[in-house]
Amino acid sequence: MIKVLTERKIPPGFDTDDEAQVARHARIAVDAMAATGRPIHWICTYVAGDSLFGVTVFPDEAAIGEFQRAAGITGQDITVRRITRVIEASSAAPLR
Repeated sequence: MIKVLTERKIPPGFDTDDEAQVARHARIAVDAMAATGRPIHWICTYVAGDSLFGVTVFPDEAAIGEFQRAAGITGQDITVRRITRVIEASSAAPLR
């Protein structure tokens, strides 16, 4: 399993403040994961500025393309980066 961070521009016409549109786009992602028949786990997507940043776990590199095709997001400018480490508050060493 690999965890990736994807970045892409918010699609034209997608108002991330509109709950109905957010629900529709989330449904597209959930249905695309199911359509691949692969164990894909979408953790979350962050909206920042004019971009979407998604954190997703895929079984392998090929599943990334399968998901993108099923979701209809091929041909768009998408940056995919493999997450190699998570650093968070629990990573902090005790102060001495």
